[in-house]
Amino acid sequence: MDEKKKRDLDDVIREETRRGRRPVDIGTVRQKRERLALLKRLLTLATEQEFMEAIRAFGLVEGSPEFSEALDAWHAFRP
Repeated sequence: MDEKKKRDLDDVIREETRRGRRPVDIGTVRQKRERLALLKRLLTLATEQEFMEAIRAFGLVEGSPEFSEALDAWHAFRP
């Protein structure tokens, strides 16, 4: 089964098992999954300069607390 079909099936199963409980926003779940995948790719960039360019393109402003946190996370992830 290809990855997209598996994700769609997982989404349907998640919705069905939650019937009668608080509803799950599948759009939010998918968006979170996509952001985590992007973050994983960003953390594997080879140089600090590449990472900084990527997070600038992502919308973070150099000098902001979010930019510093992202850079700290990249440094912590690096061996």
